[in-house]
Amino acid sequence: MKTRDIALLMLVSLGCLVLVSGCTLFRTTQAVITVTAEAGIVPLTVSYDGNASVGVDGISTYHWTFGTGAESYEVGGTYTYRHAGTFDLTLTVRGENGKTDTASVQIEVLPAVWVCDENLQQVFKLDMEGDVVATHDVPVADPRGVTVAEVAGADWLFVACYGGGNQRILQMDPASGAVSAEYTAPAGAPLYLSYAAQEPMRLWHVDGLSRRIYEMNPANGQVIGAFGTNYFRSSGQVGGEVFLQTPMGIDWTEEPASSGFVWYLEGETRWLYQFDVDAPINIFEGVQLMAVGEPVEVDASVFPVAGMDIYDGRLWVVDRDHHEIVQIDLDTGLPTGARVSGFPGAAVSGLEIQH
Repeated sequence: MKTRDIALLMLVSLGCLVLVSGCTLFRTTQAVITVTAEAGIVPLTVSYDGNASVGVDGISTYHWTFGTGAESYEVGGTYTYRHAGTFDLTLTVRGENGKTDTASVQIEVLPAVWVCDENLQQVFKLDMEGDVVATHDVPVADPRGVTVAEVAGADWLFVACYGGGNQRILQMDPASGAVSAEYTAPAGAPLYLSYAAQEPMRLWHVDGLSRRIYEMNPANGQVIGAFGTNYFRSSGQVGGEVFLQTPMGIDWTEEPASSGFVWYLEGETRWLYQFDVDAPINIFEGVQLMAVGEPVEVDASVFPVAGMDIYDGRLWVVDRDHHEIVQIDLDTGLPTGARVSGFPGAAVSGLEIQH
């Protein structure tokens, strides 16, 4: 092989655009991604563009995937990641000559932490370091519980407020803080909230006066079911121990084989209970809550607790006296050492780790 032929092959393999002995060697089809905001707090809106991609006679087709099942065939645009995680943003281009190429970038979406402050009458959005991302004023006094729930395909902030006897559950825009709906709370001392993102899609709410756990429809605030001490005692799930006396937290977690789990933290015993959510099998029945295993005793050092959330296999609780959010091992009930602190306020209440 002649030296000229070897040089020619090297140039082709490098994808260069050069002129050799009167012959033009074109760059091979190449996908090039231009993206903004490769990392950020949920929800994260990413701008993406494929205009820098090249082909012999141009690009005929752009195909984007976002790592979520969504896809686009536009040259560019924006996409909002509604959940935390690491995602591959991938572009496949086809040149006019039929050649294809693919490029990817990783998008890291971090969880957001929502807490209320009763004294300041505000709700804070934090990162996992405790830095404030957003602050919203709450128009009803004494906000005590907070969660993020989906209604009509969009994510909304739900805030439970004591309101000095004017008990309310507010539906707020998580970006602007604007109130879009307001519902009367089901009882006299509304506390904590959680959202079941699995059929039948419910809000779970606990009240400190009626001492009941409520199942609610997030679309209209309607109470679907109520579970008090007698319900759990009659089914033999809690025996004779103190239960629903001093609620200090409620949460829901996903379980593919059922409608998920409801978790409840009793302040008097410091016991964390887990209940399987059994969906009704016909229109004449309601949801049932069935205890799973034995309760876990949470370490006394974090009490009094003013809200909880289970995220990434760990329990997080609001340690009100120390004004911090503490991570707890779900098996032992002991602090792991991880915590979120340094955020504003003095009467923190409620917790939602949006992920």
